[in-house]
Amino acid sequence: MTGTVHGSPAGGTVGGQAPSAALAGRALGAPLRGEYDVAVIGGGISGVQIARHAAGRGLRTVLLEKVDFGAGTSSATTKAIHGGLRYLEQYDFGVVAESVAERRFLAIAAPHLVQPRSFLLTAFDWSAPKAPMLGAGVALYEAFAWNRNTGVPRDIRSPRFRWVGRRNLLRRAPILSPDGLTGAWRHDDTLNLHPERLLLALVHSFTADGGTALNHAEVTGLLRGADGSGAVTGVRVRDSLTGETAAVPARTVINAAGPWVQQALGGDAPQAGVRVQQAKGVHLLARDMGLTDSLYVRGRNGRHVVVSPWQGRTLIGPTDTPSAGSPDDARTEVEDVQLLRETLDSISARPLRREDVTSTIVGVRPLVATNGDTYSTSRRFTITDHAQQGLDGLFTVTGGKWTTGRAMGAQVIDRVIAARGSRLGPTRRFDSRRLPLSTSFGDYGTVAAAFDAALRRVPAAPVPQAVRLHLARLYGTAHERVLALAEADPRLAEPIGPGPDIAAQVVYAVTDEGARTLADVLERRLVIGTLGPVPEGALRQAAALLAGLLGWDEAGIRAEVEAYRGRLDADRDVLDEVFAR
Repeated sequence: MTGTVHGSPAGGTVGGQAPSAALAGRALGAPLRGEYDVAVIGGGISGVQIARHAAGRGLRTVLLEKVDFGAGTSSATTKAIHGGLRYLEQYDFGVVAESVAERRFLAIAAPHLVQPRSFLLTAFDWSAPKAPMLGAGVALYEAFAWNRNTGVPRDIRSPRFRWVGRRNLLRRAPILSPDGLTGAWRHDDTLNLHPERLLLALVHSFTADGGTALNHAEVTGLLRGADGSGAVTGVRVRDSLTGETAAVPARTVINAAGPWVQQALGGDAPQAGVRVQQAKGVHLLARDMGLTDSLYVRGRNGRHVVVSPWQGRTLIGPTDTPSAGSPDDARTEVEDVQLLRETLDSISARPLRREDVTSTIVGVRPLVATNGDTYSTSRRFTITDHAQQGLDGLFTVTGGKWTTGRAMGAQVIDRVIAARGSRLGPTRRFDSRRLPLSTSFGDYGTVAAAFDAALRRVPAAPVPQAVRLHLARLYGTAHERVLALAEADPRLAEPIGPGPDIAAQVVYAVTDEGARTLADVLERRLVIGTLGPVPEGALRQAAALLAGLLGWDEAGIRAEVEAYRGRLDADRDVLDEVFAR
């Protein structure tokens, strides 16, 4: 069984200090116990892919995340697995080539969560570069992806790029202003339908290979050798839910905490000299604007914006602006919304209104530190071996992006194994390029055939076909576990809110996916919390289910609901202020 939560404490002690029962009991995969070959800090896409490749190479690995898997930057995305067409403008051909290759590998690994999406690269008579130059750029981009359909299921393969004329474009994208519009180049990238679920699928693949994954486990500093060498021998961990602490010994520590790389090292950060450039990315979640494809447009202010149809809604963004201070404090601000509004309004048939926008999404990208602006900074990653700073056994990874996470994970572990040698013990080969994730469906030839087979699983579960399809897409083969819960207790087939989510998903989130808070469940296990403000009834329904599973009393329920509602209220206040101007 992949990703099982072990409900009892692991045996033994950890670094001479027994972990709390809560911390050990939350471990996904192997129990938390003993010394590790590798401890990875950070449960975003970078940390998860690094941990996955460490376990795949046969190394005993623990993954530690301070909040929840994907709770930071990795869930605040444009929902795209893309090669980065705009990086051609920056002559960053290496990132583009790697990205289009990795896009294909993700489609092979998880075709139930990754699917084609057409993008319309729009051209106005006032915009630069002009349409012919844009076409040349798209042609070059397509040349990098010459084998984009090799090994990909037949029904999610991408067609070649083509020109879309003005009249046809306005039918596809009625929000565009016809003033000066000449047309668009249509090309295909890939939709990351539910980044939170794809990340969890990667976590399950990691644990299936023997890894241990822990959320709500904040790394607060490093363990150092008692022999005076200063070598790193593990990490100090604080249970974010109980406040208890533990020591987790590890031969090698890889710091992949994204914008939190400095905080994770505690008092050792100055010695390590870790530096990251933060870029805040804000998206608006708006009503359905009638788009059939994603728009990639440059506004009159020179900024790019992607406008995408997604789950019956429209996603607008991102911003890409410098961010200072703690990433914990990152919030959508009036200036962020105003920038997106200004960019979109400059190419729209009508201005964006308050009633169009339901909520915002914010994340902080951990870019490689340079002296340039965040908008043009490369999305490459760097890995630093801190042995020269007297921190032998510590590595830090900065930069990177969702699309190239697999390649980054493989390259980081190759580098660590080369540097650490016999101190890590024997390793094995592991090639993840064409490897399906542990919960992906088998080779059905097409995704549609896989879903058709899934609809016939656990036939006694009282769940309609639309919900079965929803579960198959979210969970892959693990959807049968969710259906089995509904079969055993028909009350768990009841919907959570107005969408296709059901109560059984809440139970499964706790028992098999490590969820421990209302936000964990609504925003990163189910879909309802990603679609805008959760209705009050659904909020309380989910909280009541969690209370029974996690032992919350009335005060605990109230605290969780109020904390969740507080974030929604702050978001609403910013939107109200912007559109009142």
